Amino acid sequence: MKVRRMGLAELAKGVLVSLLMPSCFLTLPKDPVRQTAPLKMEFHRLQVTPLLHSAYPTYQRYHDGLAPQIVVITVEGLERVGWETHPEKACWILRLPEQIFVSGKKLHYQVGMDWTLDKGQWSYSGSPVKDLLGLWIRDPEQGWLLDSASEKKPILGRQDARIYVDSTGVHYSLGVTNISETVWKDVYTWICLSHSHVPATGYRPYLKIGSSWKEYQKISHIGPADFLPVDQKVIEYSRIRPGSRIDPFLTFPGVVCWNIVNNGHLLTAHLSQDSLAVLANQLEPCTDLFLWFGDIEPGERTIRNGHVIIARSSLEIFQEQEKPLLRYLEITSSGAAKHY
Repeated sequence: MKVRRMGLAELAKGVLVSLLMPSCFLTLPKDPVRQTAPLKMEFHRLQVTPLLHSAYPTYQRYHDGLAPQIVVITVEGLERVGWETHPEKACWILRLPEQIFVSGKKLHYQVGMDWTLDKGQWSYSGSPVKDLLGLWIRDPEQGWLLDSASEKKPILGRQDARIYVDSTGVHYSLGVTNISETVWKDVYTWICLSHSHVPATGYRPYLKIGSSWKEYQKISHIGPADFLPVDQKVIEYSRIRPGSRIDPFLTFPGVVCWNIVNNGHLLTAHLSQDSLAVLANQLEPCTDLFLWFGDIEPGERTIRNGHVIIARSSLEIFQEQEKPLLRYLEITSSGAAKHY
């Protein structure tokens, strides 16, 4: 099986990443010539646990047929945030992934993730990719249910993923393998980070247009749940979503949300340097991105990376640290790819 790893290969000799999860660590090769300058942001200490292995009190609606794809992100010392009135504790819900699209077709929600923990990293492998469009049923009491006809659907490919924590936040990798006999064209996955448990962190999103950060609600003619393409992927986005809005395009590959809560500044960022387009949904607060895989040949596996940052930071400080942060994440992802 052929494997294609993205990122800058020449940066793969990276850094030493010390994980903050108890008794968890990941050591990467050190290259003193390419060490990055210290980041001047105060990052929160995070934990990640797949929902199927978590006892954290999440909304009951997440405990349905889609539970295998969900990872729960929590923050030490931030069990409650500001004026939130929800009885459940604060957490963020990451779907890894929510959906997959192949050759212009939505294969819809995927499940079958068998999560395991090893040396501080949660991962799954060999999860089947099937055409499940039309087989998901939304029950008002039980949530999303998968029709039994899915069991007879042929397996078209495989997915694998891993997720871990270091001193800057949560980092995930997603692999897609084409086991069919045809080329998969324009492959992308939908990655959703839900803020429903802490809507204060999702209702003030900012996107970068040109050299300026714009408040999502103040971008002209934008709807409450519109995707906008990243600058280097405008052509690809126009191809996979013909007729969709492409103006303005974004110069930062993610969404940054900022607010003030009872503990001070609270900033969240969901980003990937492999983003095709990003979304800030104001109807049900979430910050989503399309993770771009491009074409995948028969027998080929392609890997992409993404990040979730939660920090004690104003938007101005984040803007100052944007470039060194992206540089750090690029080096970290490239170095970690050698271990994946």
